[in-house]
Amino acid sequence: MKKPLRILLLIEILIFICSCGVKKNSESISSSELPNELFQRWKLDYGMVNEKKISGLSKSPNNDYEFKRNGVYLIYNIDETYITGTWEYNSFEKKVYLKHNNGVTNGIIADLKAERLTLIPVGKAIEGTPFENFRFYYIPKTE
Repeated sequence: MKKPLRILLLIEILIFICSCGVKKNSESISSSELPNELFQRWKLDYGMVNEKKISGLSKSPNNDYEFKRNGVYLIYNIDETYITGTWEYNSFEKKVYLKHNNGVTNGIIADLKAERLTLIPVGKAIEGTPFENFRFYYIPKTE
């Protein structure tokens, strides 16, 4: 009687392990939906708040983003040093979530095309204005 229970338990464990592996593969396949062009350096083209263009934004290389295939992104400073974070693609929403290294989401790429991406910061801005009213538009850095 104990032998059939052990066999049944082993079969259930194998099914569980296999199903976890299938889920992991499906997640990596969904990331392949991202255009290859994402994995390059992007420079800030312009920003908008409440449908008005923001003037005086810093120019490249400051605030450039570079996305790596391993789920890491870099934000460049004016002196070419950079800050790192991680990104995750949600294939259901078709959005890329940007996170600080502590795991807190700090931005969403809501629109991604080969020639442009739209970044929506997450959090609070100056004087309590929600960052969700801001849109930053990036283009590939070709220089």
